[in-house]
Amino acid sequence: MVFSNKQHPLVRVIFFALIVFIIVFVAIKLKPSEPVEASPSDNLQLQGEDADPDSLIAPPKITPDSPIVSSPEADVSPSPEQSPEPTPHTPDLTEREAVDDEFFADAAFMGNSLMDGFRLFSGLTTCDYYAATSMTVDGAGSNVCITLDNGAAGTLVDGLLQKPYGKIYILLGINEIGYNVDTFISKYSSLIDTIAAGQPDCDIYIMGLTPVSYAKSSGSDTFNMTRVNAYNEGLHQLAADKGCYYLDLVDALAGDDGYLPADVTTDGVHFSASVYQQWLQYVKTHYV
Repeated sequence: MVFSNKQHPLVRVIFFALIVFIIVFVAIKLKPSEPVEASPSDNLQLQGEDADPDSLIAPPKITPDSPIVSSPEADVSPSPEQSPEPTPHTPDLTEREAVDDEFFADAAFMGNSLMDGFRLFSGLTTCDYYAATSMTVDGAGSNVCITLDNGAAGTLVDGLLQKPYGKIYILLGINEIGYNVDTFISKYSSLIDTIAAGQPDCDIYIMGLTPVSYAKSSGSDTFNMTRVNAYNEGLHQLAADKGCYYLDLVDALAGDDGYLPADVTTDGVHFSASVYQQWLQYVKTHYV
């Protein structure tokens, strides 16, 4: 049977509609799909030993709310510039429980006539003494005035260096009280260097000048407490600079007025046996 276009216009409409539908359907099916973003785990699985470094996943973005996680690799030791500075040496000694005489079995005491008085009247006999009347900083290393253990004659410094000591106590200065303070400290510094070089493992105690009486101080341009205190300030600083320890004998022996009590001295400088006991007690309670 033959249909004419004239008689069946609906068939033509349906036919063209079907053709349009088929074209649209085919166009949708042939459209390329959008790329799917790979997850971090997928990317890690695809990367091998030959993976391109530029293709690695970027690190996650950090926001103000992101938790802070420390990493062992991130821990960096402080550089020398960041390290805390060492604590400066302090020469001062605070009062402690008194030691017994055996504490001084490895000790040597060196100095002038006041130190010789300490040897005679303190009662401390477990140590060695190297002392001489009118001894000075210069004379300690140059005046031959003692007999050494080997029978030879020597200086006070020779005595200090003839065998190992754990502690050395030095009292010098009252006989050079007329020196310029800086000159005295410079000479004393050289003496400390010599002793420290020969006794590198020894604790060195620098004893300050002892006080003088009020009568002596007020009647002398040299033997007075103004100069004693100036010398002692220099000795305290020297002890700090050289890594030594300082014993403040003015604090130990002076009265409340800062002078040597008049009833313990006949010449305003030297003192009676009882003061040496007081001196020993101070040494026994101020130590490293």
